[in-house]
Amino acid sequence: MSTPIPPAPSERSKYPGLMPLEVAVLREWLRLHQSEFDSFDYNVRVGVGSDPGPTYSQTMRDMAVSITQKRIDAIGWKSNQATLIEVKKRATLAAVGQILSYNVLFKQAYPLAPEPQLLLVASTFDADVYPVLNAHKVPWALVAFDPRFVPMRQFPTSKR
Repeated sequence: MSTPIPPAPSERSKYPGLMPLEVAVLREWLRLHQSEFDSFDYNVRVGVGSDPGPTYSQTMRDMAVSITQKRIDAIGWKSNQATLIEVKKRATLAAVGQILSYNVLFKQAYPLAPEPQLLLVASTFDADVYPVLNAHKVPWALVAFDPRFVPMRQFPTSKR
């Protein structure tokens, strides 16, 4: 019996933590660039999160830490070289702050790893973002996508 071949990164059914428009942006970027990488990780948690303290059960504490940790949208791997990828429909200065912060938190979590590369991927950029990205030497990618292929979240329908 053969092992099924996993889908290409651009054909995954889910990208945890991303909104539908961000999924469309990431899928299109992956379609164009997935061959440049060996593998990808998604929704990677970094940072310490917030522990509510010993008055809560260990299960609740673990859950609180997990949901308050910062999350890198995607990490592309080429051998042991990581590229931290932040994905947005519209990139703003907040996205620049996120990718710069993820760089610091990734290095804390993986101190022996090579210096990560950074990449901000979006379908539109606020004009003020470009000089800030350039000043911090953060590469960026402008990605066009077809809105007809934006995945829609399924919501349960109520029975009345």
